[in-house]
Amino acid sequence: HGGRSIKKVIHFLLLLKRTYRIENWTQRRRSPSSVKKKKAKRRRVENKKGKKMATGISVSDAVVSKFDDFKLKRLKGIKFITMVIEEHEVVLEKEYPKSMSIAEFQAELDDSPKYIVVDYDYTTLDGRPADKIILISWIPDTAKIKEKMKYSGTKEAVKSALQGIAVN
Repeated sequence: HGGRSIKKVIHFLLLLKRTYRIENWTQRRRSPSSVKKKKAKRRRVENKKGKKMATGISVSDAVVSKFDDFKLKRLKGIKFITMVIEEHEVVLEKEYPKSMSIAEFQAELDDSPKYIVVDYDYTTLDGRPADKIILISWIPDTAKIKEKMKYSGTKEAVKSALQGIAVN
């Protein structure tokens, strides 16, 4: 019985080969469109490595170096850092001191979208002091739709450029 079923499968494959004029069963030929898709995927991966996203907006080196200093506690008196998109780059907007409370900082925020990095200090359940670096994407409802889309599309580039963010 096993020999007959193999013969049927081979007969079916030969019939299929003749019907659809399939020339080479072992190698799949790539169509030009699949080659284009593969190149586009490779470009997207390269863009992620280069700190750019689909919006074409990159994170400036000044922002990355300032964040590294902030993360490593080299900037002693800073609690909040705000960043905005200018032209095709994310740049630093302003730094706020540790003495400022969250309520005071919130009162300073306007209706323009921005990214905010916060050094949040807290005490663990067992009484140890700890801190986390938090990235906030501040996009108010009153912002223009184009601005909302630009900031939403660039958030992943900012997050990947700023290594060490605990929460976003």
